[in-house]
Amino acid sequence: MSKFDFKTPVIYILLGIILILLVLMRRMDESNNVSKEQTLEKRIQQLESKIEDVKNIQKQRPPKIEPETQQKPAYKGRIAIIIDDFGYRNDYVTDGFLALKADLTYAVIPGHEHSYFFSEKAKKAGFEVIVHMPMENTGKTYGEEQFVLKTDMDVETIQRRVRTAFNQIPAAIGMNNHQGSKASADQRIMSTIARVLKEQNKFFVDSRTTVETIGETTMKIFEVPTASRNVFLDNDDDEEKIAAQLMKLVKKSQEKGSAIGIGHVKPKTLNVLKKHIPELQKEGFKFEFVSKMLH
Repeated sequence: MSKFDFKTPVIYILLGIILILLVLMRRMDESNNVSKEQTLEKRIQQLESKIEDVKNIQKQRPPKIEPETQQKPAYKGRIAIIIDDFGYRNDYVTDGFLALKADLTYAVIPGHEHSYFFSEKAKKAGFEVIVHMPMENTGKTYGEEQFVLKTDMDVETIQRRVRTAFNQIPAAIGMNNHQGSKASADQRIMSTIARVLKEQNKFFVDSRTTVETIGETTMKIFEVPTASRNVFLDNDDDEEKIAAQLMKLVKKSQEKGSAIGIGHVKPKTLNVLKKHIPELQKEGFKFEFVSKMLH
């Protein structure tokens, strides 16, 4: 009897086990692939859902409104007009100046019956008020004996008179000179005025009643805000000549960008301004308080 060969069935058994393992491994791979595909597909669906949510939110939000860029209007020229000599009168002429539709500066002489009353009235009406300070002329100096600044006065008297003028006209935020062809050329007087103005935070506009004035230059030295007159409007009390001087001022404002004119509280000056200011405003000229033109 031949011996039983155990090797053959063992080999077959091992082969069967190997086949079974291969089958199991393949199924596991297929299962993992399916799981991975499902996970990937699920993630894609979630991402698409989020994108759709964002789109819906954006649709619901109001459109963003960008702020409009405001451009400053361009003016042909900036014009400041000072009207001198208020305080003497309270009548239809002064009321007429208070009715003008422009930013004008009114210079009030201290020491007169209507000085305080008019200055308060002008301020309430929206105009700018300054002191029209009496100063000594090279010729005869008229009026305002209690306020006029003279070259033979001591420093204390000059300071007291300037302070008293502002106390009498509390609406005033600055000063220009009334007459003063002699005083405005005097270094001691102008330096004394500058110290008081600096102390009270006021400005000075040089009326330039003489070519020898040192008003503006002295104010610069003492760091007092200042400016000077470019054109006198009404040295001749004639409407045609006043209008011509106004046009000269207009032309200077075009050439320099800004210009300062000085007129007086006269009926003919009022008539010219009443007629021409609205026309010039329509043409693109801007009337401003003199305090906007200081340096």
